[in-house]
Amino acid sequence: MSDYRRFNRYLALAAAMCCITLGANLNVQAATLANGSQSYRVNVLNAVGVADSSYLSTEPCSRADFAKLMVLSSTLKDSTDIQSQSAVTNDVPAAYAGSGYIKAALSKGWMRTRLGGTFAPNDQISLNEAVRAVLKALGYEDADMGSDVANGRLNMYKTLDINEGIAAVNGGDKLSKQDALNIIYNLLRTKTKDGGGIYGSAIKLNASKSGKELDVSEAMEANLTGPILVKNESSLPNVIPFYNDITATYYFNGNNSNGSGKRYLSSQLSNYGWLIIYYNEKSKTVWAYGEDTGNNTYHCIRGTVSSINYTDDNIAAPSSVVINDTEYALNSSDVKFMFSVNGDVKIGDNVILVCKQLTNEDGSEAEYYAIAVVEYYENSSDRYSNVIYAEGAGKYVAVDKNGNVVNN
Repeated sequence: MSDYRRFNRYLALAAAMCCITLGANLNVQAATLANGSQSYRVNVLNAVGVADSSYLSTEPCSRADFAKLMVLSSTLKDSTDIQSQSAVTNDVPAAYAGSGYIKAALSKGWMRTRLGGTFAPNDQISLNEAVRAVLKALGYEDADMGSDVANGRLNMYKTLDINEGIAAVNGGDKLSKQDALNIIYNLLRTKTKDGGGIYGSAIKLNASKSGKELDVSEAMEANLTGPILVKNESSLPNVIPFYNDITATYYFNGNNSNGSGKRYLSSQLSNYGWLIIYYNEKSKTVWAYGEDTGNNTYHCIRGTVSSINYTDDNIAAPSSVVINDTEYALNSSDVKFMFSVNGDVKIGDNVILVCKQLTNEDGSEAEYYAIAVVEYYENSSDRYSNVIYAEGAGKYVAVDKNGNVVNN
């Protein structure tokens, strides 16, 4: 099974990354971010459970909002303490919904109380307050700012390019939610004072090759569960832990379902009897793959391998397979390996291929080709029945004949 665990990392990332498309010309300054880059940023932060699309807004960002963003961008994000309710200040009682985040932000020194010991959670946060918080998180202290600490902080913030995409300019300016989104994103891609790497590496984010953006692939892989083969609608609440959460986001065959996620899943299961599902519990996102192609980039094929074809004498790199009397080209070396003489998939095996449609040079649609494969078996005496295996943060999922997740 080790080959499958190694191989399906590609499928997991293909499933997760299909919604994160990088806009062109991202090397921009101040509040002039390139078209599409804001959606990329919010998708990255959503993928790691930091912020969602509500932060693509000019609405005010409160001090409580910013405290939560700071905590969710750090190693404290998975701490059970942030969910505990306890009085923090006289204006943040135990019943206050964000008390755990505020307590954590105060304990780390990122944020401070006001005179009189209040936190003022509903006040709109200022640029000065946000800059102090992110520089503190990076390891900088007041002593690093020179004799004029306030201006020293703003100068450092600009020197580190944390100001990119921020409409607020002066220290006393108030931040919108979009400003806060950009400050947090910029914090995550900035190197810490001690030179130990970018701040986001602590939550499995890496810098892109250009160093200007964040690469979310490792974080996505760490937070993915799947693939899960679902065979009936009644099993969906058992398979997807946040199934009844109305804020969840669904992608079907690579396209955003725009609020119709459950309806798509129900339709596919009713018409075809199965679906492949990945989910990210932190970002409450589901990626589903099925047979219905529609106008989608991706779709799945499920059937029995009747032949494995080669274009040359390289037995480690087959070029295509035939399933249900249709030939599918094989794309990556990992996919080819799975069907090679050294791989696990043989003629007569049952498989599910995740396929992507090629585009011709003139922009017209071309044939589909396989980018990934999930192996499954039915009615086999010497192999697991009704079970599929894949890698998603080391979480291996077994599914019984009714589509319910079981221990394996």
